[in-house]
Amino acid sequence: MTAVLRRLQSQVGYIPEKPTGNNLSPWRFSDFLGQQKTEYFQSLVRGHVVLNLEYTVFCSKLANEIISNNARVHSKEYDEELSEQIATALVLSELLTHIYRHYLGVPREVARLEEEQKIYRAWLQRYYQFSEKEATIPGEKENNATQPPGFFTQKVRDTTAWLNWPRLFSVRTRRVFTTLIQIPQVKDFQYLYRFVVFADQFANPVLTYVSWIFYVPRFLVNLILLLKHLIPGPWFEAEEKELSWFTRLQAQLQRRWFELGNDTVWLTGGLLNCFVLTGALAPIGMYLTISLFLFDALWAGLRAFIELGRLKELDSQYARIHEQLTSNGSAAPAEIKELEEYQQALQQRMSFERRRLMLSVISTCASFVGMCLAIPALTNPVITFIGAVIVITITLLTYLKVQELEKQRPANNIRALAEPKYAAILKREGLFNCQDTKDATAVPENEFTTNSGMIIPRMC
Repeated sequence: MTAVLRRLQSQVGYIPEKPTGNNLSPWRFSDFLGQQKTEYFQSLVRGHVVLNLEYTVFCSKLANEIISNNARVHSKEYDEELSEQIATALVLSELLTHIYRHYLGVPREVARLEEEQKIYRAWLQRYYQFSEKEATIPGEKENNATQPPGFFTQKVRDTTAWLNWPRLFSVRTRRVFTTLIQIPQVKDFQYLYRFVVFADQFANPVLTYVSWIFYVPRFLVNLILLLKHLIPGPWFEAEEKELSWFTRLQAQLQRRWFELGNDTVWLTGGLLNCFVLTGALAPIGMYLTISLFLFDALWAGLRAFIELGRLKELDSQYARIHEQLTSNGSAAPAEIKELEEYQQALQQRMSFERRRLMLSVISTCASFVGMCLAIPALTNPVITFIGAVIVITITLLTYLKVQELEKQRPANNIRALAEPKYAAILKREGLFNCQDTKDATAVPENEFTTNSGMIIPRMC
């Protein structure tokens, strides 16, 4: 049994049948899920974030193992171990698909997982018998295929994230120049002073409106989707209706709490600064802005605490499983080895998430310190200018570090295994070699011609 299925056994309660001899075992997990009642899925829905993380780490490990070992000659034992891991990936994928389709309503994730399932089933056709509907060629598309539902929601999130950096640089660069010209010595440079004053007549109103309009699309999308899954209506799946209200709330907040909290506070602050705290009340607006930076630091810290705590708890569970298996000797050496490899992959993911989350905490805390130098009570314009320079410098350094971290993000290469060269490798290793299996339906190598081309969404 693989490490992931061993940890989830108390919740999932299913182990794929192992083929015996030359007979194909029917794949029964889809039917198994269809027979379960809502009570079975309650805890899985609440823990879907962890389940999705485990699946992602497992797939990354599996794909990297196949790709890195593609030139080696493998034994029958290795072939069986690999097929067991692929079957585990299919179990996790079908379980997540069921949850996303019937309980969370995320069609984009359903489409992604179904594409990956085509690859798993093609690999496993030597060992398992799938229905005609399930046994689909990787990369094959329906004639009436369209953009999967949920694309607009993801597009709003991606566009918001992409526009965030230009917005930050624009607002903070403007502040550098507006504080610079307040220094008495700089005012003597008439051309610079007049240019900044002239440009700010246009930049200030635009950026003031941008400060709250920017958050509206993502805030509305998250709020509407939250209410959609809390207020019963004809849009509910029959299965989702049977979930308790608290479970639905918990599941949706796990997906949206950080963005909803962040956007609510900054949208409110932007509206106040734009329409209320103007003129004589402008100094109060500066105190409000500094408070928003403090909120950013606290919110980033809370996010790091929750997400890293979740990862540490998951890692500790696998550590306990490892200790239990090694102490009582109930597992085969191959199972111990697979568990240790999964622990290593999980720790690599933890290392990346720790760096990503701590970067956010450090940058928001440093930005708050820089903004504190803009307190109206500090009448020295040089100090205010230094604070503005600190904030823009931190923004630039954070941007560069984020770009560097993105290149180090652990990749899920499962989709790459639908390419012809890996289909040929798996055939050579025996997963597609069905000469000794009379009832097997081989998938022709030339049908692995294209990938689906779908972009796989980030998981933090």
